[in-house]
Order: sequence, then C-alpha cells, then structure tokens
Amino acid sequence: MNPILRTPVGATPIVVALAGVVALTGGAVLVAASLPLGGFADAATTAATPIVPVSTATVTQRTMVATEEFTGTLGYAGEGVIISGLNGTYTDLPEAGDILTLGDEIYEVDGTRTSYLMYGKRPAYRALDNDSENGPDVKQLEESLALIGFPSVLGKDFKPDWDFRQKTEDAVIKWQKRTNQEKDGRIELGEVTFMPGDVRITQVLPELGSRAQAGQVLAYTSGTDLVVTLDLEADRRDILAVGDQVSVELPDGSDAAGKVTEIASVAQTLAGASEPTVEVTVELADTAVVGDLDGAEIEVSVVRQTRPDVLTVPVDALLALREGGYAIEMVAADGTTYLTAVEVGLFDDDGVEVGGDFSAGDTVVVPA
Repeated sequence: MNPILRTPVGATPIVVALAGVVALTGGAVLVAASLPLGGFADAATTAATPIVPVSTATVTQRTMVATEEFTGTLGYAGEGVIISGLNGTYTDLPEAGDILTLGDEIYEVDGTRTSYLMYGKRPAYRALDNDSENGPDVKQLEESLALIGFPSVLGKDFKPDWDFRQKTEDAVIKWQKRTNQEKDGRIELGEVTFMPGDVRITQVLPELGSRAQAGQVLAYTSGTDLVVTLDLEADRRDILAVGDQVSVELPDGSDAAGKVTEIASVAQTLAGASEPTVEVTVELADTAVVGDLDGAEIEVSVVRQTRPDVLTVPVDALLALREGGYAIEMVAADGTTYLTAVEVGLFDDDGVEVGGDFSAGDTVVVPA
C-alpha cells in the first residue's frame, strides 16, 4: 500500500475512523468515538481531514465465506463393553489400545479355550450346533463365517438365515480347524463373542491369572474411527445438520476435511455449564493426518454463509457516520479523497462486503 495526499477543504469532519471493529460471523461490533455535528450530504463531496497516518487498499471482488469456530476434542467414537462368557483362569488378555476385528482372539482361559470376535448386535446366550433352534444368533454366526471366508464350504449362493444347517456345521468345522480348536461343529457358549463391529480396547479390568467368571465385564471398548466431538448449545442446534462439510484445524496448524455425522437428539447440561448442550460428532475424511493426537483439542470451522462475487474492502476502511451507517474514503484519480456511503454486508477474516458507488479496482483509504 502507498501513502496518499489528502486535500482538506476546511470543513468540520463528520466521520471518524472506527476505533475498533471486531468481526464476528455474519456481523460486527463497531466501536466509534463521538462525532461532531454535520451532514453526510456535505461530506460526500468534501475531503476528509487526516487524523491518523494513512495508506491505501483496493476494492476487490471475490467470494466471501463467513465461518464460525468451535472447540472439540479428538477421540474414538462409540462406547461398549466385552462380557466374559467363559469360566476358568485368564491365561491371555487383550491390552488397552488393541484393535480387534472379525475373527480375532479376544481372551483365553485355562490355556486352551479362546473367545473369538464375530459380528452381531445380539449377545451370545447359548451353545450353537445342529440341534439348535432357529434364531437370529445363528444368522449372525453364518454372516460372520461367510465374511471370514469359507466359499468352498458355504457356496457362492449361500444366504445366512436363522437355520443352523449342515453347511453351517461344515463351515464351523472348517473355522475350528483353522483356529486349532476341537473340530466338532459345535460352538460352546463363550467361545464366540458377538460385537456390532471392530472395537478398540480402552480398558481391561481383570488381571492375567485371575479367575474368569461368565457374565463379568472383561473390557471397555470404543469404536476404531477417530472423530471430533464438540458440545453445541442446544438452542443453536439448527446451525448444523448431519452431512455438513466442515474444516478441522489440527494442533500443528494444518487443516483437514470433516463431515458432521451425528447430532445428539437429547440435550444435557455438563458439569460446570449453565446452558444445555447437544453433542456433535465430526468424522474426518482422512484419520491418518491426526496421528496419535487422541484427546487433543481441535478447532472446527463451520461455514455459516457464502456470498459469491461481492465487493469487499478491509474492515478498517469503514468510517462510522453520526447519522448512522458507514462510509469509505475513496481516492480520486488526481490523488484527492472524498467520502462515499456504503452498505455493509458480510464480514470474514479478510474484510467486509460493501455496496455503493464504486467498482472493483478502485482505491480506498485505510489506516497505515
């Protein structure tokens, strides 16, 4: 920016530079000193008297994006528990931080019996074999066996159902052989633990060598996907919607793309908070970018409004008028300056939207 020549005409100025303009999402707080008497009609053609060193800036035409920032926490989505289904002595246990997927060993008792993870929302509650009555747990078992991969046993056209049939037994035997179990085609209660999906172990309760009892909590779990959660004031819930794209600022200053995947339907008042909030979950497009930042505070930037092809000037180019409203000081071709009224619109980090008798490329005065 270059300094300019200001040509006062001797009239009492009716505007002052804004003492402070704090840009907020979609608006601003404008703080101005008291203004002397006068009329804007005279000032529109009257050169302003300099009160601070000045420079110039250019009226630009661009797309404005107004955002709002929220502070969230990076962590793993979901909570759950693993219930022990076997009795004996724990001879092998998972560790906090372990990721368990379909078919993985979860724990072992007495050095011989192991419980394996299979997918399903219904907990295991009985032994399963050819004599079992039809039930949804049979379907969960068949679906998991198909995903583990026994096409030569189940056949390509196999469709999991509630019926424990001969193909189911054959697949169980094949799986038992692969995992070095007794190949009897029967799954005893506790040898399979059904979970809704892959899990991450967050805490293990029993100690290695302690007694295992069916029905006791073995471990607490979370999901395996890193997400950002934030608490949004309940009365502002409508500013976000599932599917909204957001920008996530990581602690190292880099940005990552994210998407709102869940907004709690029930508000809660957190300890120390005065207003109820709802929990918002943001899923990252690429979790690899966050590394081992579990538990870190994360800034989430939400786009509130977008305005394409608007004229903008720096915020500090605005001058407050005694009668209300705002003006900017334009620089004429001969270097003299004059005031012109502006309509103020959207604010963002780079300036303010303005409308009036000027065009992109025109020069305006700003504090040096």
